[in-house]
Amino acid sequence: MTRARRADTGEQLWHEIRDTAESADHVSLLRAAGCLGVGLADMAGSAREAVHRKTAGALAAAPGACTVAGMDKRAYLTAAATANAYLMHARLTDDSFLVAAHPGLAVIPAALAAAEHALHAGSAPIDGEHLLRAIVGGYECACLVAERLLPEVSRRGWRVTAVIAPLAAAATVALVLQLTDEVAYSALGLASAGTGGPLGVVSTEGDGWRLQPALAVQAGVTAALAAAAGLRAAADTLTAEHGFYSLFAGPPGSEERHPTQPPAIHRVTFKRYPVAMFGQSIFDAIRTLPSIAGVADRIAVDVAPFAAEYGNQQGGVTTSIASVEGITVAALERFLPGLEIGSGTHRVPIRVAGDPLLPDLATRIELTLIDGRRFSVTGDGDTSGWRTGDFAGHCRDMLGAEGGLLCDAAAALLEPTGIDRLLELWKSTR
Repeated sequence: MTRARRADTGEQLWHEIRDTAESADHVSLLRAAGCLGVGLADMAGSAREAVHRKTAGALAAAPGACTVAGMDKRAYLTAAATANAYLMHARLTDDSFLVAAHPGLAVIPAALAAAEHALHAGSAPIDGEHLLRAIVGGYECACLVAERLLPEVSRRGWRVTAVIAPLAAAATVALVLQLTDEVAYSALGLASAGTGGPLGVVSTEGDGWRLQPALAVQAGVTAALAAAAGLRAAADTLTAEHGFYSLFAGPPGSEERHPTQPPAIHRVTFKRYPVAMFGQSIFDAIRTLPSIAGVADRIAVDVAPFAAEYGNQQGGVTTSIASVEGITVAALERFLPGLEIGSGTHRVPIRVAGDPLLPDLATRIELTLIDGRRFSVTGDGDTSGWRTGDFAGHCRDMLGAEGGLLCDAAAALLEPTGIDRLLELWKSTR
């Protein structure tokens, strides 16, 4: 299934989202099931760590009918979506789009919370296919907006995930709860009023990067509920002067921004290592090196220009999640423990450069030892081609047998059944 994209106004964006959800074919729904399985495993895995479980518990303080991963307590729709979005991103293991955006954390928690809310209230029938179609549409929203904003939104100092998450969460809730078109337009417009978050959290130390996207999801879910309650947004909220697009990316150019292509969920990528998406290729490259004993003299890391510039590479701290240098050190320490690279001010210099000929998720690394030995290796972090078996294996890697069961239950949503089994498995996963 392909179609031309035309999503600048709120009304156009919603129709694109809704049409994509309604027309999604079996392959796209299966892809949504894989994203759902990985998201559930991400949340459950984070909940196994005390600090993340405690934080999620604080975010989920409002009681209700919705599950919070790894906990016995139930929370209200907004609180559960916020807590689970936090858990999905807490260890930096969640999915990505166009390198820097994290669509899943805005879609999966919102879809699950809205579905449980609707089931408890008896307000809308929810079956597995309906949930998966809402997930496809939620990803479409997140990815269409990310395409419209990147890379300019990052150049302006905003974190793209915090900008797209309110709209994606609002759209997902609207799809799950089957809100009317008029209400959905307003949900997107109201959500746009709660967008934004500084990119600086990824180039500094601290936990701001973990929490920031969850707060953005909270804004989007709240906006959808406010729209359902009767609040309305102006028709030109996204495109007005000083509005959403003007603030984050400027007016559209004359070029065709959204070429004909399948649903965007097919271009989402997944992480094999708990580092930034552009760091996946660095880990992939270094793990292929033979066991090396010796002392490093210099290291050169070439990545795509966006990765080389993202998150203030020159001024940021090397222990931040965005640091290419820091990611390289982490990979060397993990895969080459016999290689001496020094530490602190005595660490071997690591040159990071952007190469426009490299794909967005690729890297080239040259390692030179003081004895003259040289190693050159490349890495590829593009996992957009994952299929059902890849999702299941990844979930098992994260959670063991429970991860495999969750992924299988997500895939089973394609059968003509409800979502009870998936929810019960998720509630019992510890």
